[in-house]
Amino acid sequence: MWKSILVTTACALGFGGLVVGQVDSIASRYAGTITAAELQQHLSILASDAYMGRDTGKEGQKMAAAYLKNEFVKAGIPPVPAPDPTVITEGYYQPFPLIEERSGSIGLVTPTDRLGLKDGLLYFGENLRVDRTVKEFQWLGKAKLEPRKKAVSQVVLLHEDGSLSSPLLLGWARGQMELLKAQGAEVVLIATPRLKALLDEMAHHVGGTRMRLAESKGSDGGGRSTPQMILVDEARINGMLNGTTWAKLSKKKGGRKVATDLTLTYTPQASTVVAENVLAFIEGTDKKDEIVVLTAHYDHIGVENGIVYNGADDDGTGTVAMIEIAGAFAQAKAAGHGPRRSVLVMPVSGEEKGLLGSRYYSEHPVFPLENTVADLNIDMIGRTDTAHTSTPPYVYIIGSDRLSSDLHAINEQANTGSVKIDLDYRFNAESDPNRFYYRSDHYNFARKGVPSIFYFSGVHEDYHQPGDDVEKIRFDLLHQRTLLVFHTAWILANREQRIVVDKPVKP
Repeated sequence: MWKSILVTTACALGFGGLVVGQVDSIASRYAGTITAAELQQHLSILASDAYMGRDTGKEGQKMAAAYLKNEFVKAGIPPVPAPDPTVITEGYYQPFPLIEERSGSIGLVTPTDRLGLKDGLLYFGENLRVDRTVKEFQWLGKAKLEPRKKAVSQVVLLHEDGSLSSPLLLGWARGQMELLKAQGAEVVLIATPRLKALLDEMAHHVGGTRMRLAESKGSDGGGRSTPQMILVDEARINGMLNGTTWAKLSKKKGGRKVATDLTLTYTPQASTVVAENVLAFIEGTDKKDEIVVLTAHYDHIGVENGIVYNGADDDGTGTVAMIEIAGAFAQAKAAGHGPRRSVLVMPVSGEEKGLLGSRYYSEHPVFPLENTVADLNIDMIGRTDTAHTSTPPYVYIIGSDRLSSDLHAINEQANTGSVKIDLDYRFNAESDPNRFYYRSDHYNFARKGVPSIFYFSGVHEDYHQPGDDVEKIRFDLLHQRTLLVFHTAWILANREQRIVVDKPVKP
């Protein structure tokens, strides 16, 4: 299959007299324009204190967007023509309005207690939009990641016993959200014995603000109704219970209804901000109406208590890879070796606030999603995790076979023909408790039926911490992983047949 793809591509590009190896050398020639030195140069700028952590909708994110645009202009990539200037501004930006809500809007009141954020409660997102009185909830016990046969109540209570690490706990909780949303839950209370430890560990998530797309109404940012998750200190659960105690209830099997007398309060504290996706569009030749998309989020979490969170790996590494890949395709086109299919290199914003920029694009695509061949998404490819401290070069591949067997095969072929690093699929398993498949921007393409790959090097000790700085990036690994994405995109953009979607979309 590899040879047939290359020979067909050679003929289509006007190089019919060249042999297979020479066609591969064309891709290698432009891959050679991607260098570790240039990746480091760009990252040293974007992940510096001057960019103030690139917080969505704030000055640092605007500065980063301007930097990306200027690099695309310098690469000779023209503006994207748009008949509607509200869709694309200056030919390079897709703006999207967001509602920014200050933390602390949600409270929980019982006859004997009043709980709020960091005072008995921890929550992410603010999908609760109105006050509601609750007289009964459903106790689900220690829930499992499996569908239930019957619908659940609108308000449910789960228990997490402290046995999971924090990343696994969040993966478990996100899994519960996906299942319970389909079964009718609107509010999910999770009793936890370690609320104080979680608050200390996740301070950067808890303080500050939350954002959602302005067009959404009480949703996950894209218009879908989603449950409001609230972690509650189990030491304060007794005040919520009528006719029983937490000591008794926690020993019961899940499924029963429990009487309560509580009020969930919502006090809006909101303003509107605007963020941008940045577009570099390299128009194709004979198959230009088909689009290969590459994404990486260039936002991070900003400044907290005077400390800049530079996000060098998350996701400065993916952002600078976008710059280099766009430049490589632009140079190829300028030399008459442009891609057959169009290539959209799109750094997105708002990922840290809930995949908002990519979700906005998926709802308002500049180019039709039915013409979108695949999305290759990069989110953290500059370091190693504890599972690979002494292994050969690697990258995690997530989602490659979820929708298209072709995409999976092409990525493997690109790797074999170029960098030959280890492709680790452990997080691609549908049973992965981390739920990484749902946690980066590729998912907003995948949920629309667009085959997608998430390239990732794993979580490290500086994830969402002030220590995620340029000095800790492995530029040799960043370079290799960037080259793999480029070669995969090159094949997708130039092969004769569009890849086949041969698997169904799963939630």
